[in-house]
Amino acid sequence: MEDAEIGTPRLVRRKIFSRTPRLCVVCLTPLERLSELGGWLIPQDYLCPKCGYQGIAYLEEAPKERTD
Repeated sequence: MEDAEIGTPRLVRRKIFSRTPRLCVVCLTPLERLSELGGWLIPQDYLCPKCGYQGIAYLEEAPKERTD
């Protein structure tokens, strides 16, 4: 990601235990976890119930920016 004003990369940190839905990279449907052990010892595998995608890659929605 780049900051539009400066043109430099912007660091985005995510919370590990956040409850943001993980979305399928093919059809944007929320993914289901395949293993309870994933993410600790091995990468977490996900399964898309709609299109059948299975893998470790996923998308997250961008956080809404505050306008205070």
